[in-house]
Amino acid sequence: MGIRVSEENRSVCRRCRGEVVANAESFDVFEQMHYTCFHYEFEHAGDPDIECTAGGCPAAGISVASLHGRIGDIEMASAGNTIVPAILTLRRLHFDVTQDADRWVARLGRARFVADDPVTLLGLIKLAENRTPWRATDSEIDDVLAEFDL
Repeated sequence: MGIRVSEENRSVCRRCRGEVVANAESFDVFEQMHYTCFHYEFEHAGDPDIECTAGGCPAAGISVASLHGRIGDIEMASAGNTIVPAILTLRRLHFDVTQDADRWVARLGRARFVADDPVTLLGLIKLAENRTPWRATDSEIDDVLAEFDL
């Protein structure tokens, strides 16, 4: 039973009763719910704090255990054999990838990332995804400089 509050021209999630803002254009696609509410209502099985196999699971990265479960026991080094997989991964994440002279550019909506190689592009995207704002504070810079020879 979806509730639309037409006088305020807003959509209310039928699961949590909160206003749907970020994905309002997909209100009907997600059964008149937030994407997260839809996911937990119809797609997610088990503990909601453990990432499921559905793409875009909101529990992704909640814990180090979840991240470790996704990457497994792997050893990897940045080398020539990581360039093509990086491009394929960027495309799977729906980025438009181009090469502009010696620089690589990844775009998604209004977001634009520029780097010397596709592997670094992935790193920039992960940085933007996990740190808001992405820039380090003066105290964070001091702490890291004290720990590493940069």
